[in-house]
Order: sequence, then C-alpha cells, then structure tokens
Amino acid sequence: MNEQEAAAAVREIGDLKQRCGDERQLAALDDLARMMSECAATPGSHLWFAGD
Repeated sequence: MNEQEAAAAVREIGDLKQRCGDERQLAALDDLARMMSECAATPGSHLWFAGD
C-alpha cells in the first residue's frame, strides 16, 4: 500500500469502528489508522502486510 492508497483507506477507519464492539478490534483499528496516517504523510512510503 503506497501513501495515496493509505490516505484513501484511513478515511474508512471511522466506518469500520462503528461496526466493532470488541475492544481488541477497536485497538487494532486505532493502530492501523496510525500506521496508515504516517504512511500517507510520508511521500514514497509503503505499508506491507503479511498474509495469512
């Protein structure tokens, strides 16, 4: 995910948080939002996710 994709995805976090009731899920979304925001703010950066 590059900085443009991260900027687009971070805008969806609020919607996702409304669908979560579990504190662990909310904490994970907060962490994800932080990482995506940092990526979006850093030109040329990328986030890589490991698949399952």
